[in-house]
Amino acid sequence: MSSAATEHPPILRSYASAALDRLAGWFFALPPERSAYTLRPLTIPLPDGVSLAADLYWPDGALPQPLGLVLVQGCYGRAAPFSFTVRVLAARGYAVLFVSTRGTFGSGGGLDPGRSEKADAQEVVRWMRQQSWYPGQFATAGASYLSYTQWALLHDPPEDCIASAIIAGPHDYARHHWGTGSFRMDRITWSDALVRQEDAAATRLYSAVSQAIFGASDIDNVLMGLPVAERVKEHFGDEAPWLPKAMSAPDVCDPYWAPTRHQMALDKATAPILLVSGWYDPFAAQTLEQYVRLRERGCSAALTVGPWTHVQAAGLKCMPDMIRFLDEHVARTAADGEMHRGRAARIFVTGAEEWREMSAWPPATTSHELYLHGDKSLTTERPPVDAAPSSFTYDPADPTPTIGGVQLSNGGRVDDSIYASRTDLLVFTGSLVEEEIEVLGKPAIRLAHSSDIPFVDLWIRLSEVNTAGVSHNICDAFQALDPERDPSAPVQLTLQDCAHVFRRGTRIRLIIAGGSFPLFARNLGTEGNRTVGSEMRAARHTIQHMAGSTKLVLPVAADGGDPTGAS
Repeated sequence: MSSAATEHPPILRSYASAALDRLAGWFFALPPERSAYTLRPLTIPLPDGVSLAADLYWPDGALPQPLGLVLVQGCYGRAAPFSFTVRVLAARGYAVLFVSTRGTFGSGGGLDPGRSEKADAQEVVRWMRQQSWYPGQFATAGASYLSYTQWALLHDPPEDCIASAIIAGPHDYARHHWGTGSFRMDRITWSDALVRQEDAAATRLYSAVSQAIFGASDIDNVLMGLPVAERVKEHFGDEAPWLPKAMSAPDVCDPYWAPTRHQMALDKATAPILLVSGWYDPFAAQTLEQYVRLRERGCSAALTVGPWTHVQAAGLKCMPDMIRFLDEHVARTAADGEMHRGRAARIFVTGAEEWREMSAWPPATTSHELYLHGDKSLTTERPPVDAAPSSFTYDPADPTPTIGGVQLSNGGRVDDSIYASRTDLLVFTGSLVEEEIEVLGKPAIRLAHSSDIPFVDLWIRLSEVNTAGVSHNICDAFQALDPERDPSAPVQLTLQDCAHVFRRGTRIRLIIAGGSFPLFARNLGTEGNRTVGSEMRAARHTIQHMAGSTKLVLPVAADGGDPTGAS
């Protein structure tokens, strides 16, 4: 094993690292280790004069040669906790090239998240092919941003890339920022963490002192302030220059976003792909889109969706899946009874609280319609033609709060009962479920909706009220409505995918609001880019019920559809 770009001799795995590796393997029920490993720091030169810092992990001892080579590229550094995945793979016989993306942790150039990964990844692969240790083919792996870098590479997939394990990550950066018509505010908190990540100890101390004295962190004040764009500039100064640019480009088709959109990868990728996400992962919608598109093209695509947040899905919970996948498609050591996936989708069904193997997602379903009534009930009966409407007022000065759901942090399945006591939204609750209702796929809602001003958003949540009367979230939808829409036409929205069983004695709940803050930048009720405005106007929303004009449609398991088996 040699390379002209080697800067240091190999570093043997320490006893402390070995202990941590084995503890992680035990805790997450991973296959046993196959080898020890060494780490060799490298520098990868790029044609534009920038060099990327990398570490090459190499199995050592028990194996005559590595089972395969895995490329991992990310922006969060190469130490723990982000090295855990790499170390787990190296201890199970895989060589791993772990690269820090441009502008991070020893890699040269300026950091501009999402924009250079496509070109840089191709150059990393060209360099890798020239090394004496290169085995002639490789796989990719990684979670979150380390998944985005894989899609950037697969925009023009190398022929020698034979498999990809893509965990909880997007392929379209623009849609994540502005796909709903409102700016995702977690891009601000994420950017704040990104620019301070290489001085983590000082950042933690600063944040703790600030919160203790002022009751809120600086970044919380940025999110609450108006105009948001000005508060961002004041907070970051010359740091995070990408953020003002992203906030000033609300059109996802703006040329600014072109380098960050990798839909083409879904149409070009041919090697086997493992996709993993969680029902409360903000990237779950794109993960499921990736799976459907790859399956439509006949690609070998396996899907795992757990009851996880982003952090849980991106952590070591997915490692048993990843190792089996790589053993089958890269090392080709899996015996017939140890193949990664007998069927294509492994889905956790909430409510039933069980894993199910499915041949595809979504499975066959039929429609179950529930109508919204003026008394805030939710039933299978249509309201009369003279049914009175329901209304609520959304005030951007006191925005409806985000509670749980698909946040980058602080998300997940939570008690959202507090929504029922708020007056700035509508809550519709069904009667006790008498026979189990199994929802598999995307719920949809048709709203006979109007507002007294054209600049409004809608946030929809499907929840379950359990037998103790406590409400918990299942899935959401958010959309900024077109101010030039036809007010007489119903609003049709699709919620995020879910797999949930409403058991006997529970109740179905639907929540309708005019915002979800601070997850999404609040609609100020005025024209123009909401991130640069400061004037606010409250909006009155009205929902018509007459003759069943507003309804919720649940995709329920079809009789004789995809057979499933609990595991």
